[in-house]
Amino acid sequence: MQEFHDIWEPILAALSEQFTSTIMNLWFNPLELAAFSDTTAVVITESNIKQKIIINRYKETLEQCFESTLGFPVAVCILSDETEKIDREQLQNDVGLGMTADMLSLKYGKEQAFRAENTEPAAAASEPAQTPAAAQHAVPTSAPAEMPASSAPTSDTAAALSAQEQNAQLSLTQMEPFQNSDYTFENFIVGSSNKFAHAACIAVANSPAIAYNPLFIYGQSGLGKTHLLYAITNRIREKRPDANIVYVKGETFTNQLIESLSVSPQYMAQFRAKYRQADVLLIDDVQFIAGKVSTQEEFFNTFNELYEAKKQIILTSDRPPKEIKTLEERLKSRFEWGLIADIQPPDLELRIAILRKKSVDMGVEMPIDVLNFLGENLKSNIRQIEGVIRRLGAYSNLAKRPITTDMARENIADVISGAEPVKVTQDKIFNAVARKYGVTVEDIRGKRRTREIAQARHVCIYIMRTVTDLSLPSIGRVFNRDHTTILSSVDTIQAKIREDASLENDIDDLIKEITNQ
Repeated sequence: MQEFHDIWEPILAALSEQFTSTIMNLWFNPLELAAFSDTTAVVITESNIKQKIIINRYKETLEQCFESTLGFPVAVCILSDETEKIDREQLQNDVGLGMTADMLSLKYGKEQAFRAENTEPAAAASEPAQTPAAAQHAVPTSAPAEMPASSAPTSDTAAALSAQEQNAQLSLTQMEPFQNSDYTFENFIVGSSNKFAHAACIAVANSPAIAYNPLFIYGQSGLGKTHLLYAITNRIREKRPDANIVYVKGETFTNQLIESLSVSPQYMAQFRAKYRQADVLLIDDVQFIAGKVSTQEEFFNTFNELYEAKKQIILTSDRPPKEIKTLEERLKSRFEWGLIADIQPPDLELRIAILRKKSVDMGVEMPIDVLNFLGENLKSNIRQIEGVIRRLGAYSNLAKRPITTDMARENIADVISGAEPVKVTQDKIFNAVARKYGVTVEDIRGKRRTREIAQARHVCIYIMRTVTDLSLPSIGRVFNRDHTTILSSVDTIQAKIREDASLENDIDDLIKEITNQ
């Protein structure tokens, strides 16, 4: 109902001032304000497990937000309709008749069952009819504690919690694969655009935490940052086989932190130990922690502990620290404590050298005139160069024709012109946005209008309007909507960007991912 929407939106806005967008998307944005009176608010989640975690961790915060936003106290009842769909009309009737949060919990069976699992039987028997205020204090607001032996959970709840703990354990203990002996300093092709970064990485690999700490490398995608990280790792392992080297992507660091927070203090301790006991910590794409308050706080403390213990920290990003929007100033200053090295797109001589080396490595015979032609026309990144060599090599084998300049011009006209079939770009946009917001491409194209899907659809339309030459009616046909709806989506995102720098940062990252693939 519209009046509930008008109440709920300011509550979400108040919550967003306290929590990162990741926490909002995980716990609060999917909630539905299903019933409301001047004393009681009922919110519904689609998951029994989420219901339990929200009660334990965020119920008090929700009640505080209601009171600060509305100006009067409201008891919050949290229900789940995963097991059985809750009749919203009946729920509102019950609230209108004056049923309290505890009475609603008893009737709908969800929250009261959870409290029974986490309360000593004697205490529960002595207080059968708590007031909302007393009930609030009866529910723990810290991380979930171990359940008393006398109040064992139901089998399905135990299985669900066990699965969640196992997932968190796997996430923490399973290191990201980051070992490839093919990437060394010796086979990294050095030119004027990357020689400074190359020399800095060699110095760090030879003298970890002594030469430059932290080392911050930035540059566009596909220019060799990951190659240098591999080379550093391989060199340190040669010199110190017992070194504890930890590599993680910025986005993975955030996700592991959220998982650890949602399970128990035990897993939070394991999370911290994993990163703070490292001899060398490599964070790839560190820009993804920007705008996430809890993640930045945790990384700030991890950084300080490692730095003070004289452990090496290596960071990569697609931009220098001062240009990472929504990154806390204290982190920017620490990133600048050591050495900042950039990698620029390769110049002509370096592109030709890379083409020659890659073609030899791939076993593709490339005449010098073809190398020169490609070097003059391929100006994006090293991944593009590798892709072109593979394409020409495959065509030469299939057609039984030698590679010539004319043949190269004919087969890679789309790459040289910088153009790409519109359909390919559309697919990239759909797939990138779907991954970002945890929905499917079918959801974005379809008619469903949950908060997450609607946001993903608006962003998808906005990016399509930004990076393609498609008209509003043409984009409308892609989404099976009229051009006024498309224009409304574009306007919606433009308005949100003016108010939310983190959204602008997310969209910039998506556009770079789409255009650099």
